[in-house]
Amino acid sequence: MKSFSAVAVLAFASYVAAQTAGGPAFDPAGVKNVGNGAGGQFIGGQCLSGADCGSGCCAGPSGICSGVGAQTQAGKTGCGFVSGSSSLTAAAPPAAAPAPADNAASTTPANGGPAFDPAGVKNVGNGAGGQFIGGQCLSGADCGSGCCAGPSGICSGVGAQTQAGKTGCGFVSGQSSLTTAAPPAAAPPAAAPAPAANNVASAGGPAFDPAGVKNVGNGAGGQFIGGQCLSAADCGSGCCAGPSGICSGVGAQTQAGKTGCGFVSKRFIRRSSLNLD
Repeated sequence: MKSFSAVAVLAFASYVAAQTAGGPAFDPAGVKNVGNGAGGQFIGGQCLSGADCGSGCCAGPSGICSGVGAQTQAGKTGCGFVSGSSSLTAAAPPAAAPAPADNAASTTPANGGPAFDPAGVKNVGNGAGGQFIGGQCLSGADCGSGCCAGPSGICSGVGAQTQAGKTGCGFVSGQSSLTTAAPPAAAPPAAAPAPAANNVASAGGPAFDPAGVKNVGNGAGGQFIGGQCLSAADCGSGCCAGPSGICSGVGAQTQAGKTGCGFVSKRFIRRSSLNLD
């Protein structure tokens, strides 16, 4: 006979009641992060205040963690939501980031492509590789992904560099003092041949993104979400999900047929043992 804890029942009741207030549906994988104020909730998960969210933004009308640049999209009413059942007292929206010295950043690209996430203003043009996907860039050196996509200069995953109006990696702004902005170099070949990568997951789970073939099995942490992996060392997210080995966001590791982080390919184990000689 199955039993349910009081915490699980209350969490489910809160999930159903809050969702009736409007806004987008909550991602049920985030139930465990609701109301603990630990900042572990991912975008799309339910929140009782901004303290729950990794982004710092708990958006109304129902309380859902949101990226700051998307806080009023899809029926959301902006950061600052605080649930009446929350014991947390702080729920101010994240402070606006200071503009860079050259005032190059804006939220609306002048030349087309998707809008920039304003939370990334502080990472524009410093060449430190700290800009996240969706933030403005002056060259590939700004981006954690290594890909600054045209036509306006926005950090992009390599596999998505021509989506949503983007024109591919390699953008360099006329305002940038950086002299190099080549797209990310292909990873060097592994010491032993990696298993053939393709866009069909042979053991189940979602299909692989074929653009990530060059990142499979080198352990360099350059594989983007949706690309094939032999172990977590391949993935930028640190999560190689079963049953086939695909890089996944931690919060989505059991969605779309995935069986959770921790996948390690048998071929990867065999190759690692050979390299020990």
